[in-house]
Amino acid sequence: MRRVYVLPRIPRKKSEVWQIIYMDLITIVMVFFVILWSINKGRDESAARATGEETTRTVSLPGDVLFPSGKSNLTPEGHDVFRKLFEDDSGEVLNFDLGGLNRRLLVIHGHTDSDGDKIRNLALGYRRAFAVFREIESYGPEITDHVVLCTHADNSPAQETPIFQGDITRAQAAALREAKSRNRRITIDDKIVSVKAVDEE
Repeated sequence: MRRVYVLPRIPRKKSEVWQIIYMDLITIVMVFFVILWSINKGRDESAARATGEETTRTVSLPGDVLFPSGKSNLTPEGHDVFRKLFEDDSGEVLNFDLGGLNRRLLVIHGHTDSDGDKIRNLALGYRRAFAVFREIESYGPEITDHVVLCTHADNSPAQETPIFQGDITRAQAAALREAKSRNRRITIDDKIVSVKAVDEE
C-alpha cells in the first residue's frame, strides 16, 4: 500500500492576513486615481483650448499726485487726472460690451512704500484702490461688474528700492526718497480676454 504524505498546512498569522488585505486595498485605490487622472487630463486640455488670449494695457499714476501723504481721499489734482482719463461723451472709454467671446476687466492696484507697518500699508493700498474705483465709477457705472481691486505693500521690484548699509550720503538719501515715491502709485491694468470656442470632437 502506498503511503501519501500530506504536507502540514502552515497557518497564516493574523498580521500577515491584514497586510495582504491592506495591499489589495491600496492597489484598488491607486487604480481608481489613475482612472480619475486620465478622465481629468482630457478635461484640462479642453479648458486650455478655451482660455484664449489676453491683452493688457497698463497705466501707472503717481500716488503723491493722487493722494495726500498717508491718506486715501483724492486730491483736486487726482480728480483732474481721472477726469482727463475717463470723461468721454462717446461712451467708448468705459465700454465693456465687447461681444460674447471678449471680456474686459479693469484691475486697480494700490501700492505703498515700505515706511510704517506693513498691515497698515496693505489697508492703505486697498483704500486707495477703492477710492480710484469709486472715482472711475462716476464716469461709467458698468465698471462695478468688471473691476478687480488689489493692494500691495512694498513689493515692487528690488532694483527700484536701493538698500544702503550704515550712514548714507545725501545722494543716497535722495535716491531712496525717489524710489519710495515711485513705489507709492496706482496702476490700472486694462485687460481684454478673448475666449476661443472649444473645438468640437
